[in-house]
Amino acid sequence: MYKIEFLPLDKFIEIHKEYILMGDQKEETCGLYALTYILRGLGYRSHNGIDIDEDYLSYLARTRISPEEENLRKEVFTKILYGEMGPEEAIRRYWKIVRKYELPTTINPAELGTSAEGVKYALETVTNGELAGVPIPSRRGNEVYFTEDKFLNLINLLVENINTWKYQAILNWQTGKLVNIVARFHDIFLVLFSKDPLMAIGLNPWRVGHFVSLAGFVKVYQNNENRTYFLIRDSYKNAGYMGYHVQPINRVREALVRDDGREGGILLIVRKEIAKEVENAIKDIGLTVGLWNNGTPF
Repeated sequence: MYKIEFLPLDKFIEIHKEYILMGDQKEETCGLYALTYILRGLGYRSHNGIDIDEDYLSYLARTRISPEEENLRKEVFTKILYGEMGPEEAIRRYWKIVRKYELPTTINPAELGTSAEGVKYALETVTNGELAGVPIPSRRGNEVYFTEDKFLNLINLLVENINTWKYQAILNWQTGKLVNIVARFHDIFLVLFSKDPLMAIGLNPWRVGHFVSLAGFVKVYQNNENRTYFLIRDSYKNAGYMGYHVQPINRVREALVRDDGREGGILLIVRKEIAKEVENAIKDIGLTVGLWNNGTPF
């Protein structure tokens, strides 16, 4: 006999409505894509008269793109300027690289994307400090903070405070550690009810570093046992079921710890006035508060 309980994060419906209005992310902007629909769902729609969107947040976060992509962007805007292409056609054909702002470039593939510091900076800038980012690193170099015990303590802390802290969370992880999220393989119920989801569905074939948001937790009760799962909103709508997928605790922990030479972590988004309380609670369970290095400079 099974019982399922869904524990959504605060403003789940409002954030979901903003999420389904967006297409897939642009290149290298997964963290800011997640931040866009979260902020809109929380009521933050403009900053100093500028719309809060993926482009503006990427500009603030100093997201790094390839020189080839920037050159193509300039070519597209030149065609628009000389009337060779209309703005609507440009957006339709080149939506992944047509941006409102010029972004820094790098020739080093390892530096592409957005840093954790950049996501935190963009968050706190556009909310004028009303919201704060509390970063929880999974590791520093060879020292792993998210051990099995401490990670379980962190989950318990987050579940216990889901209604009092009213937080949001953005995770920065290595996708190759997850249960397969490819839509035709990822069956949410198979993940929840299988004794070994990894054996049933397999590892995710996509291996890169990535940002996603936490939508909530799913608890499954069976007899005297219960298991907790993460419900994830991805930045690609062909992941899982319309962008949502479920991941077991051990998969999430390994994805956050990573083994690709980079660091991962969780950025909690909370009201500024409770940020210190949240930080202290995290430290009390033996974890560290601070930014992690995912390979991309700020």
